[in-house]
Amino acid sequence: MIRDRGRIKWTAMMLPEHVEQLREWQKEDELQIRQQPDEQQLEQWNYQIHEAAERNLQISIHYWDNEKVTEGKGYIQKINMLNGTLHLISDNGETHRIPFVHLKSISETE
Repeated sequence: MIRDRGRIKWTAMMLPEHVEQLREWQKEDELQIRQQPDEQQLEQWNYQIHEAAERNLQISIHYWDNEKVTEGKGYIQKINMLNGTLHLISDNGETHRIPFVHLKSISETE
C-alpha cells in the first residue's frame, strides 16, 4: 500500500499562483449543472406548494443560488405569480424570495 499525502506534499514546492489556481479549479468542481424540470415535476411542485400554503405546512426547498444548490426551510408566506417568486419565511424570521425557475426540489419537513 502506498502511503501518499496526495496534493499536500506538492504544495510546498509550488508557486502561490499555482496553489491559488488549484483551489479555484477545486471550487469549480463543486459547481453543479442546472437541469430543467419536466412537466410532471412542475405539476408535483405546484401541488406541494399550494398544499403547504393552504395547510400551513413547513417545507424544505432546494434551489439554485449562483450555480450552487441552497436549502431553505420554512413556511410559505406568499406565492407571487406575477413575478414568479415564492416567499418563504424561515424559523428565525428571515424571508427568502425564491424564483420558480431556480427551484430544484421541494419536500415536506416534520
